Amino acid sequence: MTATPVAELRQMLADSAKPVTTSIHAAFDIRVPSEPEGVRVRVYEPSVDCGRPVVMWMHSGGFVVGGLDQNEEYLRALSVAAGVDIVSVDYRLAPEHRYPAALADSCAVWEWIKSGPPELRGDTALAAVAGESAGGALALALSQRMKDLGGPMPLAQIVFYGTAEARVSNPELSTSLLTPTDCQWFWDQYAPGTAARRDPGVSPAVAENLSGLPATLLITAEVDVTRDATEDYARRLVESGVPVEQTRYAGVMHGFATMTGRLPQADQLFSETVDFIRRRVLVS
Repeated sequence: MTATPVAELRQMLADSAKPVTTSIHAAFDIRVPSEPEGVRVRVYEPSVDCGRPVVMWMHSGGFVVGGLDQNEEYLRALSVAAGVDIVSVDYRLAPEHRYPAALADSCAVWEWIKSGPPELRGDTALAAVAGESAGGALALALSQRMKDLGGPMPLAQIVFYGTAEARVSNPELSTSLLTPTDCQWFWDQYAPGTAARRDPGVSPAVAENLSGLPATLLITAEVDVTRDATEDYARRLVESGVPVEQTRYAGVMHGFATMTGRLPQADQLFSETVDFIRRRVLVS
């Protein structure tokens, strides 16, 4: 993977997007005001009704690849099944935009959501953050940043094998999809240098105080070179008094979550996610 030019990696991911089959009331793009040029987001509304909770989504891709089209079908289906509006974030990518660009964009969109903008018809008082892989790391870092700065907190955070710490904890679980070398390459593009990787904005697990973080659904894959580092973080959350639901899915690799309709584990996780949203966000 790391020998492939960035532009080619991005095109390969774009070409692999799942066909869109789920009907939805509305899906539209907005540019959220922020420095330097605003952040593009895509909003999914499952029905004509107003006042639904809002889930902010950050895509995977090692901070280097990915975008709004990547999870289109998955997010439409999740919006309909959970009965929530979803705001998908097109954060800036490395290496053109290194840390803290992606986190800054994510925080800007989160604060925009919590301001109750007229473009959103959902109930922004009932809002959560979610993400997959790099996007999961951004969700964790965003919650930590909001807590540390006294900003608006998510009601919950939903994280699919988010890299809670920029380190490889299970090199023996290397696969063709994600190797230790791949991880190092992605981190080199996004946050080069030891100092950057010890920043809680890159590695939320190094934050000293985790108390007061939102209820967390944290998913890991059995075959994943970052698995134990993320599960160690889940244990620290529990020790800090944070409500945590942590599931390790057997027989799957990093990247399985959005493979609904193709993997039974992905279908099971989809149901688990919908249930978590209903319990932790809809009824808050």
